[in-house]
Amino acid sequence: MSKLTLAGFILPLLLLFPAFETRSGNPASYRAPAANGVPRPDHVVIVIEENHSYSEIIGSSAAPYINSLAAQGALFTQSYAITHPSQPNYLDLFSGYNQGVTDDSCPHYFTTDNLGLYLLNASLTFAGYSEDLPSVGSTVCTSGAYVRRHAPWVNFTNIPTTTNLPYSYFPTDYNTLPTLSFVIPNLNDDMHNGTIQQGDSWLQQHLDGYVQWAATHNSLFIITFDEDDGRQGNRIATIFVGQMVVPGQYSELIYHFNLLRTLEDMYDLPYAGVSGIYQPITDVWVGRTPTPTPTPTPTTIATATATPTATATATATPTITATATVTPTPTATLTPTTTPTATATATATATATETPTPALTPTPTPTPTARITPTPRPHLSPTSRPTAPPHLTPPPPPATSTPAATARPTPPPHITPVPPPPSPRPTPAPRP
Repeated sequence: MSKLTLAGFILPLLLLFPAFETRSGNPASYRAPAANGVPRPDHVVIVIEENHSYSEIIGSSAAPYINSLAAQGALFTQSYAITHPSQPNYLDLFSGYNQGVTDDSCPHYFTTDNLGLYLLNASLTFAGYSEDLPSVGSTVCTSGAYVRRHAPWVNFTNIPTTTNLPYSYFPTDYNTLPTLSFVIPNLNDDMHNGTIQQGDSWLQQHLDGYVQWAATHNSLFIITFDEDDGRQGNRIATIFVGQMVVPGQYSELIYHFNLLRTLEDMYDLPYAGVSGIYQPITDVWVGRTPTPTPTPTPTTIATATATPTATATATATPTITATATVTPTPTATLTPTTTPTATATATATATATETPTPALTPTPTPTPTARITPTPRPHLSPTSRPTAPPHLTPPPPPATSTPAATARPTPPPHITPVPPPPSPRPTPAPRP
C-alpha cells in the first residue's frame, strides 16, 4: 500500500473520536466532557464548610489555603445556598429536596431518592466521612463535636449503614476512594464553632494530599458551604479543583441544586428531587470553550507554507501535531482532534492551476473541520420522586449558563432562594 493511500485511510479516522481527546502533558486517563457537557471523574470528594459568606472567605487573610484553591481552580462568584438553617441545605444538596425539614431537628428517617442511592444502584460507590462519628453506621444525633444534621445520608434508610464512616476511615491510598464521597469536619473544624483560620488549617492538613493527587488522576475536589452567616443574601464560596477544571472565576448563578445536577450528570444518574430542572455546570471543564483567563492551551498545532510539494504527517501522541504544505492558492488546515494509535506519512507532488494569491496567512489555532457529535447517553428513570410540599418554591434556574467573567458582580441584596416544585421529566430509554 502506497504512503499516499495509507494517509488517505488514516487521516479521516483522526476526526471520528472527539469525545476521547486526551489533555497534553497529563495521563491519558483524562477524557473531555461527554455529550451532556460534564466529564466523568474517577473520584469526587466534596467538603462542606459552615455558616460563612463569600466575602468572609474569598480574599480573607484568615483563609490562605482556601484562597489558594480558588486561584488554582474554578471559583463560582455567584453561588448561593437555598435557605436557613443548616440541615435543609444539606438535604437539598444530597437529595434535591429538603424532605419537609425546615430546622436542625434530629432524628429523621427517609426512603426517598438521593445521590448515594443512585450511585449504588449504578454499581458505583459512595461514602460519607464525618469527623468524630463514634463508629461505622452510628445514628446518634451528637457525639463530641459531631452532629448528624450535617451528614444527610444517615437519614436515608435505603442506603447501607456501612457508607456512614468516621473520618479516620478516609484512605491514604486515594485510588481506593469511593466514586463519590463527602467529608464533614466536626463543629470546631468546619468553621461553625471554630474560627475561619482553624477550618482553613484543618482543610489543608487533611485534604491537600488528595487535592494534589487529583490534579494528575482524573479526579475532582469540591469545597462549598451549607449557608452564609445570614447577613449577605446566602452568597457562599464554591470552588472546583481538579485535572479537568479550567482555572478562573465563573459568574453564572448556581445553587446547591445545580451542583447536585452536575454530579448526577457526571455518572448518568437519575435526577433526585428537583435537581432535574436546574442546569448542570458545563463551562469549567477542559475540552469545553470556557471564557475566563487564562484560557486552556490548544492541543493541536497547524502551520502552512507555500511550496509546490504537499506533505501530511499525523502522529499518535498525547498532543497531536499536523503540518500541511500546499500550493500557492488554497490554504490547507489539518485539524485532528484525537489520538488513535497509528502513524502515517504521505508525500505527493501537485501542480497548482489556480491564480496565486498575494499572500498565504497561516492559521495558528485551527478550528476542527469535522466533528462527530457523540450520541447523548440516556438517563435512567428514578425509582420514585418525592412530592414537594406547597411551600417549596425555589428560584427559577437561569435560562442559560452564563460564561465566566473575571469581574465579580454583586448580587441583589438579601436574595433568599427556595426550591421549586419538581417538574415531571420524561422517562428516557434505559442505558445500553
